Amino acid sequence: MTQSGIQVSKELAELFSDAVSTGNYRLIRVSIDNESLVSSKTLDVNNSWNDDFVGVQESLEEKIPCYILYRLDTKSPSGDYEWIFLSYVPDDAKVRDKTLYASTRATLTKELGDYRFVDSMHGTAITEFSLEEYERHKRHKNADAPLTQREKELAEVKAAEASASSYSTSARKSHVAGIAFPLSDEAIAAVKSLNQSESDFNLVQLSLDVKNERIELDSTSKIDIDQLANTISSEAPRFSFFAYEHTHEGQDLRSTVFIYTCPTSSKIRERMLYSSCRGSVISYSESECGLTIAKKLETSDPNDLTKSYILEELHPPSEVAPKLTFSRPRPPGRRGGGPV
Repeated sequence: MTQSGIQVSKELAELFSDAVSTGNYRLIRVSIDNESLVSSKTLDVNNSWNDDFVGVQESLEEKIPCYILYRLDTKSPSGDYEWIFLSYVPDDAKVRDKTLYASTRATLTKELGDYRFVDSMHGTAITEFSLEEYERHKRHKNADAPLTQREKELAEVKAAEASASSYSTSARKSHVAGIAFPLSDEAIAAVKSLNQSESDFNLVQLSLDVKNERIELDSTSKIDIDQLANTISSEAPRFSFFAYEHTHEGQDLRSTVFIYTCPTSSKIRERMLYSSCRGSVISYSESECGLTIAKKLETSDPNDLTKSYILEELHPPSEVAPKLTFSRPRPPGRRGGGPV
C-alpha cells in the first residue's frame, strides 16, 4: 500500500519523547488531523500495566480509527520502558479514513523509532482490545521455540543499537556492525550480477538460513517495478536488491535499491536475526560485491513498494524544479517503507 505522506506533528514527537524519558504516560492515543499525526488523548500511569489496560478500550470510539501507544512496565536492557503499538481501524469507518490509517501506521512507528515498540496488534472492533485478547495475542506470538544462547547475544546487540540511538523524528540511521553471517556463493554471485546491465535479472532476494547461520539466495527475478510489491515475499523477512532502470530529468539511470522487508507476522527470532544481520549484508554487498546502493529502504509490508514511492525516495520532490501546481505531499519517513 502506498504511504499516505502524513507526518508526525512536532507536538506528538515532543510528547512521545517526554513519555520515553519520564515514563509518566501510560497511553497516548494518536489520530490523523489536518494531514498530521497528533495526540488526541493521554492517560497517566495509575497502576500496573495490566490493570491500566482497561484504558485502551475506553479510549476507542465506534467508527473512528486511531492508534494507541501503550507503555509497559518492563524495560529494555538500555533502561527505557518498552511500548506496544495498537492499531484500531473499525470495519464500519469511512473508506477514506480506513485507507489513511492503513497507509500511515508504518510511518508513525518509523518516525517515533520502531525499536521502541516490542509488540504490535491490529484490530477492527473495540472488543479485540481487552487485556484478555492481548494476552491471547501474546501467547500465540510467543509460541516460538526458546531462544538459543546465540540468539540471546543477538538481542543484546539490538539493545545496544537502541541504546546508542538518540530519539529523533527523522529516519534512524543504523550502522551497527551486528552479526555477520556469511553469504553463500550463490548469493554472492547473484548480488554481483546486478552490476551488469545485461544481467538476466534485476531483483535478488536473500533469506537467512538460521540453522546453518548463513545468508542464502532465495530467488532472482526479471520484473517491472510495478511487479515489485507482489514479487517480494509477504510471509517472511527478506533482504532484496532491486536494480531499477529508469529515466530522470532526461538521464537514463540504473539505481540499485536495498530493501529490508519484515512482516509484522514474523516470529520474534526471525525479526531479531534479520535486524542484526542487515548491516553486515549491506556492508558486504558494497565492499565485496561492488554494488553502489542508491537507497536503503525498510518496510513491514511489500505493498508499500510502489513505483511512485520508490521514485520519490530516489528523487525527492525537493530536488525537482517547482511547478505551478498544487504541492505534492512529502514522501513518508522510514517503515512502513522508509530509508534504513
